[in-house]
Amino acid sequence: MTLRSALVFVLVFLIVVPAVGAQEPPALWHDFAARLGPGAFVVVNLKNGTSLEGRIVQVSSDTMAVLPKTRIAVPVRTFAFAEVESIDPRREGLSPGAKVLIGLGSAGGVVLLVLAALVGRG
Repeated sequence: MTLRSALVFVLVFLIVVPAVGAQEPPALWHDFAARLGPGAFVVVNLKNGTSLEGRIVQVSSDTMAVLPKTRIAVPVRTFAFAEVESIDPRREGLSPGAKVLIGLGSAGGVVLLVLAALVGRG
């Protein structure tokens, strides 16, 4: 490694590492959640190590209400922005039923191709 690349590495390390470890102020999370708006699908990571996946219901001046995505209906959970470690906007994936139908359709297509090959051969 040359001296020049070593200096670049050290400078990048000194600039990036403190920024990664910096705590975000609650006002920043409030602005971000307000910009996403009600109905946005998010993953909220809390400072106590827990996380919650769901839809934003309401954003007030110091709290955020999220409806968790669960199979069984649960009440809305409210968090203070001071408790929030990060908010990650996400896209909702396919439902389990849709995944099963895609798998069945793929398997059926393979079976039809094999049958067609066998009939065309004989």
